[in-house]
Amino acid sequence: MRYEFRPDLKKSGRNQVIGSWTETNCRVIDLPQTSDTLRELLIEGQRTSSQYTHLQIVDWCYRICMRYINDDNPNELDKTIIIAEDVDAQWDLFLANTFSLKELQELDFSTGKF
Repeated sequence: MRYEFRPDLKKSGRNQVIGSWTETNCRVIDLPQTSDTLRELLIEGQRTSSQYTHLQIVDWCYRICMRYINDDNPNELDKTIIIAEDVDAQWDLFLANTFSLKELQELDFSTGKF
């Protein structure tokens, strides 16, 4: 769930929640959480006739980030996780900068057509 904030004029230094939206469920991409898979998904996401929606790719990126969020041991996935985090953040920025709150609340994210 995402939130939009605005300054609370009554209480200095605080924000008010003025709305939120929920991304509809999507079919989970059941592929290994590897650097090669991320590369393949990003290439696939650029195609106009991709077999995956952008939401599915973002969801895959989010899942790999959550899987390794508390992993303190550096490994070969460090760069992959950084890129996956960026994909997730860019998705949120795209939505916030492209649609109004009302549009986001009514949007069916599972179609992947934006």
